[in-house]
Parts: sequence; structure tokens; C-alpha cells
Amino acid sequence: MIEWLAFENRQEVQNVLAYAICIAALIWGAGPERIVAGSWLVVFEGGSLIQQYMSGESHRLVTVDWPLALMDMVAGAIWIAVALYANRNYTLWIAGLQLLAMIAHLSRALTDLIAPIAYAILIIVPGWLQLVLLAFGLIFHVRRKRRFGRYRDWRRSTSAPVQGDPPMDGTPDDPMNDPAMSPQGLAK
Repeated sequence: MIEWLAFENRQEVQNVLAYAICIAALIWGAGPERIVAGSWLVVFEGGSLIQQYMSGESHRLVTVDWPLALMDMVAGAIWIAVALYANRNYTLWIAGLQLLAMIAHLSRALTDLIAPIAYAILIIVPGWLQLVLLAFGLIFHVRRKRRFGRYRDWRRSTSAPVQGDPPMDGTPDDPMNDPAMSPQGLAK
């Protein structure tokens, strides 16, 4: 595992994989897949290009890599929001791995006792796993869509009806059509 982190073309391999998976997600994915893929491309790929252009260097691991920490925080905020509302389970894992990378930056900032290799593992490995999760999530999304047709991208804000609950679809039996439930009826 450690040898893989020291592999000199690791970053280029990850970039090619990221572009391939993210472009596939933008083409064949739905809302959650497109947001995760688009934010990866903008935040990490675009952010890395801007960092290299402005400073002439890529990521550093001896101290906290503040530009990368900022990119991780932005991606974390986006992916946590997606995970909370997406009708997908894999987005929860992507957000959880991003929290791991965010905590790694915080830990490195608070203490020098964390070895650079441990810091590298905590910020590099989640990215690889996130790409794998996005790829499998996209595959499962496409398979599910082919098998069952369209389905919701996002969770509903209300709970699902329980058997025996009255319908909530605007029909006359809908309790929301009850005059007693109107603001005027509730005020009485």
C-alpha cells in the first residue's frame, strides 16, 4: 500500500480515472451522480490546476496543505448535502470518506505528531475509494433504471405513508382538504 502512495504517476492515473468516471457520471447519471461528479471536476481537478498555476507546486505533505484542505472542505460541504437528500446510499459513504479527509487536515493542523505518511494516507486513500464508490453507484443507478425505469433522485421531505394512512394526493379523502385543517379551521 505504501509503495502505491509513492508511485510517481499515481496522481496522473487518478486524474485519468477521475475524468473518465466523472464524465461517465455526467452523461449517464442522474442528479446526485452529476453533482458529485461535477463537484469533483470543479473542486479537485480545477482547484489543483489553479494551485499549480499560482504556486508552481502540487500538494505538500510535510505541513498542512491549506489549498487542498480548502478543496476538501468545499467538496465535503457539497457531498454532505447531497448525501443527506439523495435517494442513494453510496453518497453517504462518499461524504463519510470526505469527513475522514477533512479531519486529517484538522488533526495535522493541531499537532505535529502525525507522521507525513499517515497524513498522506488519510487524504489520498479516501479519494480513490470515493472514485470507486461513484463508479459502482453509477453502474447500480444505470442497472436499476434499465430494470425498473425512472425513480426518484432525491428523498422526500415527508415520511413515506404507512399502511392505513389516508392518501395525501389531493383527492377528497386527503386530510389536507379537510376545512378543519385549514389555517382558519385551526384558529377556531
